[in-house]
Amino acid sequence: MKVEGDDKFLISMVTEVNMVGSNPKSWWLDSDSTRHVCHEKSAFCSLDETPTGEKVYVGNSSTSDILGVGHVILKLTSGKEMKLTNVLYVPDLRKNLISGFLLCNHGFKLVFEGQRIVVSKNGMYVGKGYAQNNMWKMNVIAIHGKDKVNENASTSTYMLESSNLWHARLGHVNFDSLRKLIHLDCIPKFNIDSKHKCEICVEAKLTRTSFHSVERQNESLELIHTDLCDLKFMPTRGGNKYFVTFIDDSTKYCYVYLLKTKDEAIEKFAMYKLEVENQLNKKIKVVRSDRGGEYVEPFGAFCAQHGIVHEVTPPYSPQSNGVAERKNRTLKEMMNAMLLTSGLPQEMWGKPSCRLITY
Repeated sequence: MKVEGDDKFLISMVTEVNMVGSNPKSWWLDSDSTRHVCHEKSAFCSLDETPTGEKVYVGNSSTSDILGVGHVILKLTSGKEMKLTNVLYVPDLRKNLISGFLLCNHGFKLVFEGQRIVVSKNGMYVGKGYAQNNMWKMNVIAIHGKDKVNENASTSTYMLESSNLWHARLGHVNFDSLRKLIHLDCIPKFNIDSKHKCEICVEAKLTRTSFHSVERQNESLELIHTDLCDLKFMPTRGGNKYFVTFIDDSTKYCYVYLLKTKDEAIEKFAMYKLEVENQLNKKIKVVRSDRGGEYVEPFGAFCAQHGIVHEVTPPYSPQSNGVAERKNRTLKEMMNAMLLTSGLPQEMWGKPSCRLITY
């Protein structure tokens, strides 16, 4: 069908759409539709009823008035919520239509399997539907209208604003970090399901009981933790095989550099030292590392030359260098989780030339 006046084609649909009894909770996915359509006013969480004079032209040559445009939030049987934006309010139609074209255009994937359709986004399962009356009916369990919409509901276009999605999108961070980001208005507000257990995290993360914490420094650059780590000797496309971290004990501010060989560690430390001392107008006092060969010589001589105390941990005790070891684990878990989610090869764990600053 099309809108008269603007002469824009909106939806290509069959006559049967207007021949079945209405049900506000029934939503049908039409792969030929180019706009979402809803006939039930109460289904809209927001609705602009400003008259535009546009009409919908249906397949049987009849026309129907468009009485508004708004947003609809659907809760699927998967528990996820999907917000449809710019939905046409057409009371004369008897079916609510979800445009398959718009879903695909905003990153969703539609897979038709026999009598079932599966909807996903970025590898995450969203919902499903089944064939009925020669059309695809989505499994919708609730519609958040004006009287039911939660103040924390999604405000983003065509996004699944859920704790699970943002957890994956931000590198599978913990839910406490998500709450802080919500409080700072860095991400949209949504309800956090603290009971949810991420399967990717279970697969990508494995830990042992932590050791007791120790006293920390209060001044920046008083103590710098460092360690060099490899990613199973899997080089990036730029030929990097390792990364080295430099972590301030007071602020936990961390610099990450990618390395092609271990002997580049001293070069990266010199770059790090020059930058942080210049920016903070302070001097590095102590550097703590393990007994790796890259920290023996000429690293030790470099520290002595610049008046830096180089502390080394006891043999076979990674917990003694726990800050750096924990950061290695955090970075590796984040990398593994993001690669598993995206399905990318292991060689994509780092850019050809990269310096990362993180907390």
